[in-house]
Amino acid sequence: MTTAFTSADCNVLEQALDTAWEIFLRSRRLDAHNLDTARAALTRGILVGFENGERNERRLAIAAVANIGQFEAEIARRQSAA
Repeated sequence: MTTAFTSADCNVLEQALDTAWEIFLRSRRLDAHNLDTARAALTRGILVGFENGERNERRLAIAAVANIGQFEAEIARRQSAA
């Protein structure tokens, strides 16, 4: 990914991550197994949604939380390969 973000883009991404983290914490799915990857997975999910054209921070956050398992697996593969 080689994308340049504007200040407005960064604000949307920051708000989306804050919202996603709050939603994820309320879901009570954070545990010792996903502690290291949860925030990174949410970030990756938000960036994928953003790259696909979504700009609404709430929708970005909800989609990232809904798909966190997919992104956790991707991050775990990358960490084990490193």
